[in-house]
Amino acid sequence: MKITRGPLAAAVLVAGAVLAAPPATAVGTTYYVDNRNLAACDDDGPGNATTPWCTFTPVNEHADTIGFGPGDSILLARGATWDRWLDLTGSGTAAEPITLGAFGTGDRPKITNSDIANSGYGVRLTSGSHWVIKDLEIDGAGADKFDAGIQVLYNTVGHVGLTLSNLYVHHNWMGIAISGAAAPAAGQWAIKDVTITGVEGTHNERSIALGKGGAPSWFVQDALISKVYLHDDDGEGLPRDEDCRDTLALQSATRVLVTNSVITGAGGCYARAGTTAVYLGRVADSTLLNNIIVDTPDTGSPDQTGIDYEAGTSNVGVRGNLLSGHARWGVEVLGRHPSPAGDHTGVAIDSNAIVFNGGSAIARMLSESTASGTIDRNLWQGNALVWVDDATMDLTVGSQGVNPGPVTGGRVWYAGRDYAGTQGAGGWRYEYSANASVTWSPLTHISAAQGWRPAANALPLINQWGMHPAIGTSTRVARVWTAPTNGTIAISGQAAKGVTGGDGIRIHVLKTTPSGTNTVVLGPLAIGANDLIGKPTAVPSLQVAAGDVIRFVVDAGTAGDNSYDNVNWSPAIGYL
Repeated sequence: MKITRGPLAAAVLVAGAVLAAPPATAVGTTYYVDNRNLAACDDDGPGNATTPWCTFTPVNEHADTIGFGPGDSILLARGATWDRWLDLTGSGTAAEPITLGAFGTGDRPKITNSDIANSGYGVRLTSGSHWVIKDLEIDGAGADKFDAGIQVLYNTVGHVGLTLSNLYVHHNWMGIAISGAAAPAAGQWAIKDVTITGVEGTHNERSIALGKGGAPSWFVQDALISKVYLHDDDGEGLPRDEDCRDTLALQSATRVLVTNSVITGAGGCYARAGTTAVYLGRVADSTLLNNIIVDTPDTGSPDQTGIDYEAGTSNVGVRGNLLSGHARWGVEVLGRHPSPAGDHTGVAIDSNAIVFNGGSAIARMLSESTASGTIDRNLWQGNALVWVDDATMDLTVGSQGVNPGPVTGGRVWYAGRDYAGTQGAGGWRYEYSANASVTWSPLTHISAAQGWRPAANALPLINQWGMHPAIGTSTRVARVWTAPTNGTIAISGQAAKGVTGGDGIRIHVLKTTPSGTNTVVLGPLAIGANDLIGKPTAVPSLQVAAGDVIRFVVDAGTAGDNSYDNVNWSPAIGYL
């Protein structure tokens, strides 16, 4: 193994790279790092698959002296561990992004914290466009934990393209932090087009922080956060664990969609400023859609809520989520920051299940700033739908639809939470029809990856968060709930397209009695081809008898074209 690297060696490597440049048709170079066999790697070598680099030293030197470019890849060996950091620069293009990822088989490459030489981060990317960072584990545990497992800084304006996927970040102060010193004027941005998907964060104090505190709402633009699992952010007894204030912080951001994600056990240690699962500050034109946000514990902190509208939000919607088990409120709208900067406009708390929290479903608190917006169609349980302290109740309740509640019986059914690989588990079944809902047949659970289908790789499909119909004007696919007892139920939820494209879909809610009597409860309701926010699917009151079946149905539309017809819908049901 050779891990020393002097100026001459660096110069030779650069010269060799120039002489061995690929043909004009090839774009980018792949660099390999693998320390599992120290006799087979060489930091003074080419960093290719045959002779990979051993450590991150040549990677960081390349970033510092040359910078990575379009189509480049830095691939770390699966099953390997490094106790140093990566410090990356350079920009790709939309067609040829730069990738930091993994190769081989086995566990994700792991970056750990060396207390002897702690940089403050596991991976840092500075002012780059069109990067993909994926398939890594960042463990920040140590006497001085990482400030951020993955830190992405934008110190200049105008950057485009960042994808973070299949990452496991744990025991850091922040798992992922996206910020920087850029100061974009109106009409500019620091980073645009951000995707964060398939990330697991745990035992951090904050798992994901998107945006820069104090920056304008356009610092980050056009971000998608989907299928993340953020849980048990408690600091786990490590230094700095006095500040578990939130698990997902959205700040200085415009057009953010957070969807199909689970956030549980946020704020697991005391925070003087208060704890919440999701923090919203200086956020505009954004939506939290069809997420499970539950169980912020009692740590003696202020707030202890699910979602905190903290300051300066504009047109931020909370739609179709399950908000449950929080020590105090499901959602709070605060007026603690002076007007006008602290004002909230266009608040929309709509079609959620906000149940079994320690206090009321929603709190409107403090009067230093104002709030405007609506609270509609929420299935609720608690001391009250809305609790108001010394603030003026400036949010409009029920103007677009009744908020049914309080829920009785001690439970609700929420499709995304109750999803399972067994028919009937959690009260749900999974079915399809080939004759426009006249008869129904059970789907088969193929695998965790495949979900429920008639056969492997076939449509229709149902998985935890989505549904996709088969082609044809008479085909249907449905989540199916069976009433366990007689009574009055209410339904909440929000149905949206999961991807853009195609010609749109239709949704229906149908009731079938044990004798076979069918009733259309809702629909058909058309959802447009590019409508990623969707429409409410609320039913404020419906009489059921034990054994009645409620089907939540999707079809491909009047033309029967099922292209791009993935549907994002997680309905909730409760007895009143």
